[in-house]
Order: sequence, then C-alpha cells, then structure tokens
Amino acid sequence: MRNHGMKRFVLLTLVALLPVMAVVALYLVRDPFHVVKPYRGKIYNPGDTISLTINWGHVTVESFKYFNPTEHFDSFIFGSSLSGYYRIKDWKTHLPADARPFHFNASRETLYGILNKLKYLRSQGVPMKNVLIIMEDEMLMRRPLDQDVLFVQHPETAREVSWWDFHQLFFNAYRHPEIIAYLLCPEKMTQKVLDEGYATTDVSDRDERINEGCYTLADSLIATNPDAFFTPEHVAKYTLPLKELPCPPKIDTPVEALLNAIASILKDQGADYQIIIPPHYGYEAIGSSDLYKLELIFGQQRVHDYSHDPKMGSDVHYYYDDGHLVAEACARLMDSAYNDVTLPSPFLK
Repeated sequence: MRNHGMKRFVLLTLVALLPVMAVVALYLVRDPFHVVKPYRGKIYNPGDTISLTINWGHVTVESFKYFNPTEHFDSFIFGSSLSGYYRIKDWKTHLPADARPFHFNASRETLYGILNKLKYLRSQGVPMKNVLIIMEDEMLMRRPLDQDVLFVQHPETAREVSWWDFHQLFFNAYRHPEIIAYLLCPEKMTQKVLDEGYATTDVSDRDERINEGCYTLADSLIATNPDAFFTPEHVAKYTLPLKELPCPPKIDTPVEALLNAIASILKDQGADYQIIIPPHYGYEAIGSSDLYKLELIFGQQRVHDYSHDPKMGSDVHYYYDDGHLVAEACARLMDSAYNDVTLPSPFLK
C-alpha cells in the first residue's frame, strides 16, 4: 500500500512539473536571446525581419572567440552602438596593410566595459596594435547595467558577473508571458512583443567575421537619393530641440581612475590608439575641463573632439535616427582624426 502511495505521489509530482519542464525545454531549444547554444558564426538567419532584443556585448565576445583562432585580430574599435558605423573598410585606410581589425563594442558601453575588454584581450595574449575608441560624452558618466539583459557584461570579461547570475537574468526575462507566447505563436504575437519593447525590426545586415552591422539599403539611399531616406516623416520623428552647451563636467575621481587604467593598458601594449568624441545630435558638447583631462591622460594628439561641431550636432540628416551617425559621416571623422585635424571650437581650453 505504501509503495502504491509513493508511486502515486511521484506521478502527481511529475505531472505538476510538466509545465515547468516544458517552459525550460522551450528556452533551451529556442535559445531566444542567443546565450545558451554555442555561437556558430551568425546571429540572424537569411530573411529575418524581426528579432528579440539581443545583448550585443555578449555577441561581440562570442564572435571574437569564434573567429579569432583563424583571423588573428590585432586591431579593435571600442565603444557603444555609436561605434558600430565606423566601418572597418574605412578604418583600414588609416592602418598598416596587414592590420586585422574587429569591432569590440557593446550596446550602451561604459568605461568599465572597455577596461574589462582590454584586460580580457591582454589576458588572452591578443596583440592590440591599433585601437580606436568612440567615446561619446555620456560614456563618462555611465555605470554598468549588469541587471539588464540588454547590457549585462559577458562573464568572461567581467569578473563581477557570474555565469549563474548571467543566465538567471536571461531566463527570468524569457519567462514573460508575451515572450513565451511569441515563441509558440509568432504570427499572432509579433506586434505585441514589438509594442512591449521585447523585439525589434532593426535587423541590420552583418559581416559576422568582423562583428560589423550595416544598413546597406539606407546607406545606398543616403548616397544616391537622400530624400528617399530623409522623408518629412523621418525628419519629424527624429528632430530634437537643441540643448544647452557645453555639458557640465563629468570626470570625477573614480572616472579619472578608469580613464588612467585604460590609457595604461593601451600604452603598455604599445597600441597606436586614437579617441574620437563624436557629435551628439541636439548639440550637447563635452565640457572643456573634461576634454582637457582626456588630453592629459591620453595625449593631446590622440583625442579628437567633434562634439562641438554645430552643423553635425544640429542637423538630423547626419544621423540614421536621433543618435547614430551615418557611416559616411563616421568615415569623415576618421579621416579628420587620422590626419590630425580637430575642428575649432570656442570651448576648447
């Protein structure tokens, strides 16, 4: 009788656990955030027009690990999503012919994130011959968002993030009913997950080998028929009021320590490095005291400030949206920086 009771208890327990097991199995099989299965050289499939939001910092590290054994990268572009449109093909015109470049960026990148990535490359014995850092003014005050699936750092580059906490964060995000419903019935739930911000139609073309995204169609339109891209609706959507300039100082003692640590690694590794402070749509320029400190830490000839450019800072036609410079504008900034030309500004020291 006791055996019968035990069997019945086990059976009921298994039945009760079936929904949980099904939810876990769906997560492991579908891997909605691309953090469970090993990276195999691509994120999007041909024809993808929608994707659940992705942690690009994680993709960057996994892409580097996958391709570096054959590509032997030695040159890196660091920064937030703003750095993604500084195209490798344009940067290579300023590098030695044998340079092997790679985008080592992350969404909403921080100084902590850049420092951790530099330490990671150093620990792996990876040469850093050429480095370009796109350091927008806002980066000087950002702190890591390691409780957010979009921005949590990869555990292999950030010792403060454990693998357990990392995967628990993504699994908890997956448990939203809208996401599970989307995975089961995408045709019925697409608009819902878009409206809730769980997914995006911003699916760019990608060169996975160098971890570079691009908007091929948008770039073609901007080059040949800009009015077809910068429609009145587009301009109205992204036009912002101009902000007071320049920004108040942001470099305090902890931030200065981070900047010095970044500079120390770059110098110790013998990197030929350049730092671009890009224009900010809305014309929010870096403070003169912050610029002065950056020049003291990294070297005056290596810091190139374009945040004071009134034309690029106030004209939406230089941007894909309300913040990301179009690739051609990024190419012009690199041309200027590597030819040692910094735009004049009344706010410079």
